[in-house]
Amino acid sequence: MQPIPLETRAPVRTRLGLVVPTSSESVFESALVSLQGVEARWVRYEDEGEIGLAVREALQDVDAVFFAGPMPLDRCRSLLPDEMPVAAARQGPIDLALALLRARERGLALAPASVDTFDEHVVEELARELGLPVKAMRVLPYAPGQDVEDIVRFHLEMRRRHQTHYAVTGRSGVYARLLESMDVPVLRSVPTVASIRSAMNEVVLRAVSARHSNLRFAAAVYRLLEDSGLYEAGVERVNTLRMFFDAPEFGEAWIEPRGDQSVLVFAHKGLLEQITASWTAVPLLEDARSRLGVRMAVGFGVGESVRDSVRHAEMAVRRAMAEGGDAGYLMTEDGLVIGPIGVATDPLRYTYKADDRTDDRGLRELAGRVGLGVATLSRLADLERRLDGAGASAEEIGQALRVSVPSGRRIIRVLRENGLALPVGLSQPAKRGRPKSLYRLDINSQMKGAHRSA
Repeated sequence: MQPIPLETRAPVRTRLGLVVPTSSESVFESALVSLQGVEARWVRYEDEGEIGLAVREALQDVDAVFFAGPMPLDRCRSLLPDEMPVAAARQGPIDLALALLRARERGLALAPASVDTFDEHVVEELARELGLPVKAMRVLPYAPGQDVEDIVRFHLEMRRRHQTHYAVTGRSGVYARLLESMDVPVLRSVPTVASIRSAMNEVVLRAVSARHSNLRFAAAVYRLLEDSGLYEAGVERVNTLRMFFDAPEFGEAWIEPRGDQSVLVFAHKGLLEQITASWTAVPLLEDARSRLGVRMAVGFGVGESVRDSVRHAEMAVRRAMAEGGDAGYLMTEDGLVIGPIGVATDPLRYTYKADDRTDDRGLRELAGRVGLGVATLSRLADLERRLDGAGASAEEIGQALRVSVPSGRRIIRVLRENGLALPVGLSQPAKRGRPKSLYRLDINSQMKGAHRSA
């Protein structure tokens, strides 16, 4: 009898975004060869000023990002999510020593010379080791926001004033410009394969650790505080469950009604951590009060297994009930109880009750026409009133709804396609980075029109 082969599962690969200049791509490819379980997502660039858009697109499909140096990292820092593991290749003494070795092989006197990107102490220490006059090594250390033209002018000025024999640069854009304008050799300094591989290893390990943490099991138990008979009344039961199913933040979670007047939400830890703003807010708690007129206690649980996470959530909800409800508690995998977790400050509300036939009919009619949940559209209507005609970006609208960035973009796309969000200009709060489109919401007036037509 032949043994039955066990089903094997392909290992999960870490998707690593690599933001590198085309001229140095081969070095980073060599460093990547020995890394197991890594799938590269290359973002190649010629011009340092054009990497923002490519990185923004790549962020939708990577677990971590590795930059060829501190400059591209600084250019893209405002685009990077706080939780994204990020690292950059750093230039050290070995990299500079190799550049000076190439200068010696070309028969050049090692001093005087001009050097950018490296820290001054690195250049000084190496100069002392080689017996070079420290002051003859003219250094422009890296600083955020440095312009290519400024660095080029530094090297040209050092050549004019001190008759430097060559220039060493760690910037691809500077290297290209100096080749055109300098009358002495220009040496390109690139981090060694070993130093790149070490930094890559570190950021990949952080991504794997974050993924394992987020894939732990998590559960939430929402329990009604009053024995109001909602679960015996069919219409109210449907409305209560609809509140959960309509909520975009629970779109990827398992939702299950339970017989003890509670609703169980089951998901990975990463999802629940996201929609609770890192365990600081309780989604739908205020909606239950304003929409259905009921109070709830909520318990969150994290565990190594499904059973543990649900058990911890049930223990946490009992603690929330003992404290009077209208809040939540979290029990972690090691039994630590955290709370109370309150409602987010001034949350967006579901502003139309299910039994308010006049207002609710227009809301439901419009929600059905555009394909958004009733609760989502109602909170957007509340956001529109708070903005009072002002514009908001897609990211700001998504944050107000407490949904993920992709969900926020999908919602704003649906609103635009149905004339519920109108472009009103651009915003660029930071000096660098891509401007953000602003939209003015137009939901309340169309909601009234939908009711009249109904």
